[in-house]
Amino acid sequence: MPAQLPLTIEILGSKDGRPVVLDRVIGGSAYLDEAKRIGQRLLSIVDAETPPIGYRILSRDRDVVYDWQVSQDETSQEWRPK
Repeated sequence: MPAQLPLTIEILGSKDGRPVVLDRVIGGSAYLDEAKRIGQRLLSIVDAETPPIGYRILSRDRDVVYDWQVSQDETSQEWRPK
């Protein structure tokens, strides 16, 4: 089921122990599952000095509707839906 308005996908990194936005796609999709696929794809292609630590999906009102972060163990990944 589509959201009322398009979702925003933010790729997150860490600077001084705080999350920072490395890249952002505004209006990438109105569908949560599609936005998740876009977020995973962006993680693999983002070009930043800071390595990405995950991504989040925001509603039009900037509320976090989904959050995904790489686990502490670099060999595995952990899904953390909001």
